[in-house]
Amino acid sequence: MQKYSRVFYLLGFLSMPLFILLLVFGYIKINEMASQEIHWGHNKSFAFGQASREGKLILLAVTKSRCEMLQGLECGEGKPDLGTYVLLNYTPREQEFQTLILDDRFASLKTEPLPQYFLLNASGEIRHMSKQLPSVEEMQKLPKKE
Repeated sequence: MQKYSRVFYLLGFLSMPLFILLLVFGYIKINEMASQEIHWGHNKSFAFGQASREGKLILLAVTKSRCEMLQGLECGEGKPDLGTYVLLNYTPREQEFQTLILDDRFASLKTEPLPQYFLLNASGEIRHMSKQLPSVEEMQKLPKKE
């Protein structure tokens, strides 16, 4: 028994770096998977629910790539005020975008280049549309209900 215990200690000692490497690799892989799922903005049902609860407008930003924490020119580089609206961001690769272009209200998405911005109220009515990110003043002037 004494003879085998040394072998087990040696195997345990030699397997420790492998175990640590597996832990580090697993941690990195889990972070990569989580960061792919997390994006700045909400899904449609959450955005409309929050907008109706808080009396906010919904800023539907249809951009070429996803707005990650409002960085980039298409996303306004932090220009808008989150107290005024709820962000809903779609890209051409998403299923929701395909649904949008079937809606006649968003016909400009078929013909005009991206980015395009739409301010919607909680019932889905378009209050404002533009090719540039609307200013906070424009958003505050628009009535939330009609």
